Amino acid sequence: MADQSFGKFRSVGEFLESYKAAQEKELAEAEKELPFDERVRRRRQQTRNIVEVAARLHEREPDDTDGDRHVRLLVNVTELLEGNPAVNGDVERVLRDVEDVFVAIRIGDSMGITQDILGLDAGAGLDLKGEWIPKASAQSHGGRAMSVLHFTHHPVGFICVDEPAACYS
Repeated sequence: MADQSFGKFRSVGEFLESYKAAQEKELAEAEKELPFDERVRRRRQQTRNIVEVAARLHEREPDDTDGDRHVRLLVNVTELLEGNPAVNGDVERVLRDVEDVFVAIRIGDSMGITQDILGLDAGAGLDLKGEWIPKASAQSHGGRAMSVLHFTHHPVGFICVDEPAACYS
């Protein structure tokens, strides 16, 4: 079986779950001394670092089948279509330095994209919207030393493939 690890984690799904739990713990710690109404206000203002990018598929890695199934892609971002001030610097660095970005697409269940995605071959043009994890954050949490784009499905994002022309969320 092909290696499905992601940094120190057995799978990208394990990395994403751990990353989310660490963010939630950090948020709870920051809110610990706050009154209830302030905690609620902060939670309402909380947003994900959502971006939309155009990209070229560089490589499709073996699907992650340990736990939640994820399609694993390495892409070259060619254009930032919709940015987020919290992560634009990292996206711009990826564009400037032509670095691969790791894309994780949950697939095969009601929490992700339910059907297979056609056309995920090297060189395919993609339009992707999802949550961006900067390279430094992914690496410091024990993932690979690369930026990550995930949550590329409902209710946050999507993936569109140029050939055959289709979009999935």
